[in-house]
Amino acid sequence: MALFSTIAGFLGRAKAQKRRFSNMAEFRELVIAEFKRQPGVDSAVADPSDPAKIGAKLDGAEVTADVTNVFGHLNSYPDEDADAAIRRLVRGLAEIRPRASEESLIAVIRTQQYVEHLKSMGLDLLCEPLVGEIAVVYMADLPDSVSPVAPTDFPGRALSDLRDVALGNVKKWLPKIVSDGQIGTFYLYYVDGNTMLSTSLVLLDEFWLSIKAQFPGDVLFALPRRDQLFIFDASNPQAQSAARQMIDVTFEDGFNLLSDKIFERRNGKLLAQM
Repeated sequence: MALFSTIAGFLGRAKAQKRRFSNMAEFRELVIAEFKRQPGVDSAVADPSDPAKIGAKLDGAEVTADVTNVFGHLNSYPDEDADAAIRRLVRGLAEIRPRASEESLIAVIRTQQYVEHLKSMGLDLLCEPLVGEIAVVYMADLPDSVSPVAPTDFPGRALSDLRDVALGNVKKWLPKIVSDGQIGTFYLYYVDGNTMLSTSLVLLDEFWLSIKAQFPGDVLFALPRRDQLFIFDASNPQAQSAARQMIDVTFEDGFNLLSDKIFERRNGKLLAQM
């Protein structure tokens, strides 16, 4: 229980320092105002049944926007430009279909549930299972959003070749890794300037080599949010409970959620705990 209090206290202090908007509805009004400034937007109105949602019409097409993730992200990252984040959200929703290219191709961690959901909508994804419930989804890293790509976007290219290209593009962000180990039981890692690549770090041998001084042996890792990676020393008897408590605390926040499972890296291999 003491460890949980320490983790919760750490997160609580971070929230207190980083809170930027008093409530979701207030933040939504800023997003609506940005929607109305965009060309081609016929209307943008608040959803009366949900304080996080906006109904908009873009060139006659109806779009629903949910501000939950951006609201939570900005309240967790104090150095982010809030106005720029809002513009990215709006422009990302306004994009009809991004042009995929090898220069923009990245590997992103998502759940199999996410993959199946998009497939049920008729989308053809370039993806492959990773371990347990998580998968690698290949996406176009665009200025205002990330968007899944299809095999047909890269005719004649083998998945193995595209995997190398995508991981090579992720590697370019290694100098931007930020780490925080102030609690001592675990380290938090994220990619400054492209936080959605934070969980992708688990795919890179170069990342694991770079943290070998902190974690010379096997590790547990948690991916409760799409924009953060938590790593725990597997030899620490508190690692398992600390990972579970961190996941539970993160899921209480309810934004950018990814997986509530604990994973391992043992002898250089990624494994899912049963």
